[in-house]
Amino acid sequence: MAADRQQWLADLSRQFKRHRQGRPGWFVEVMRDRLRIVSDELPPRPDEPISSGSIRRSITLATPPGPATAAAALAEACGIFDAVMVGDWRWPDPLAPAAHEASRLAPVTLARLRARLRLGVVGERITERTWSRTYESYLLKLEQVAGLQAWPEDADLLTAALRHWEPNSRARQMAHDRMRALWKVAGWGWPEQVATMRGNGKAAADPAGAMGFQDAEIEELRERITRSRLTAADLVAWDCLIVFGLRPAELKGLELRQQGRTLVAAVAHEKKNSKGRVGARTVPAVPPSGWPAHCHELLRRWEAHGLPQTLVAMPSPGERLAKQLERLHQQKAAQGQLRPDLVPYGLRHGFALRLGVDLGLSVREAAELMGHSPAVHLSTYGRQLDRPKLLDKVAALVSKR
Repeated sequence: MAADRQQWLADLSRQFKRHRQGRPGWFVEVMRDRLRIVSDELPPRPDEPISSGSIRRSITLATPPGPATAAAALAEACGIFDAVMVGDWRWPDPLAPAAHEASRLAPVTLARLRARLRLGVVGERITERTWSRTYESYLLKLEQVAGLQAWPEDADLLTAALRHWEPNSRARQMAHDRMRALWKVAGWGWPEQVATMRGNGKAAADPAGAMGFQDAEIEELRERITRSRLTAADLVAWDCLIVFGLRPAELKGLELRQQGRTLVAAVAHEKKNSKGRVGARTVPAVPPSGWPAHCHELLRRWEAHGLPQTLVAMPSPGERLAKQLERLHQQKAAQGQLRPDLVPYGLRHGFALRLGVDLGLSVREAAELMGHSPAVHLSTYGRQLDRPKLLDKVAALVSKR
């Protein structure tokens, strides 16, 4: 990549020299991701003190660096050189906005709108951390693209920004929705042609549905944990995800207790986002097939070891668990294989399928235990929950023909 950068910059310098007919003392270089001209023939700045002798000065080009913009950069550089040679060139007014900053779609304007949007959602609908993870990065990319040139049309800027994410990807859908929220704050009309850029997430989804751990994979996971450097407290954390279908963040403030013959988990962690708030709930243990009711003495191990304090103290325990699983994937198999694309959240998906397929709970009942709405449960797991019934129905109809 460095070689490619040197090549286009060398070609640009060579063509600029050809335009100057070999006149020395002029250079084109990249400084802090911007392209600039350096020469001792540039005239003194208006606020520059009088000095004897030649001074090398630099002027930053409006054209961004890169092979795709090399032709435009060459034209801008040659224009500055020609104007300096005839004595017509003047330093731009430092207080005047650049051409691409004077428009409604200027980065500075979009930054102000971003601040207004943040004030409207942080604290009321989402947390500061959620804002930084699911809003700010997308809006900063929009501002970055807005600073590349003047954008006379909203649709042109939005389309160029959205192309930074793969079509039909969740990231592009998130970017589309965040940018639309920004336009709503500004009171600007949303261009209809941009709607097609959002894409259809279902088109990119796995046709088999949410990927959950199967029982054999759970056994392989636990075996690898016991052979790794992870502690007994780490295994308790993983077992809680397995038998209670928790989100990793719900390990915070978690309590286990025996309720009759059933082991239950009291979930205290609240999940809050733009769709609403999920409060505390109690979840009974639903272990994989073949596990004892006491879930390998989970309550005794909980009381003896607890959960890793460094894990539950993290803002996002899921990130630590994901790194642990990544190392476990690299470990030699004990009994079977782990699909390489399985993630910690797959234990929650496996729990959901046990509720619906093994126990036969309704969508409403399963959604209540998992701490989300029936609509979310149906959209995530409906295909897998309906498939066995559909296959049995088709087989029965075929046998009657």
